[in-house]
Amino acid sequence: MTRAPAAAARNTKSAAEGEVIMTDDELDQTIKDVSEELDKLYNSEKPLTKQEKRHKQILSLQKATLLKMKEARAKKDTIKEGDLALTYGLLVTMGEKHPFLMTFLRTKFRWNVF
Repeated sequence: MTRAPAAAARNTKSAAEGEVIMTDDELDQTIKDVSEELDKLYNSEKPLTKQEKRHKQILSLQKATLLKMKEARAKKDTIKEGDLALTYGLLVTMGEKHPFLMTFLRTKFRWNVF
């Protein structure tokens, strides 16, 4: 799995307070971990179950969020980075439990991020 919910909650709290959300190394490692999980799902020989499809969608959103967070950090855009950190925290803590949240965040990404 990806980052633990406790770590995501810490990141969400830090983002709300304007602190550094993740170090560059943590961000790169998290992107790598999410990418590896996605590769496992994409390269699966058998058809994906409904839960695996949902998990794949959430992982895709997490990866997109992390990549945009990295871009915002490179541009020194702390407001956008904080917003993306909050989004990532929501995806990690509640993404699989609340499908509506995933749909909402996917819509948000279509309008604001991509």
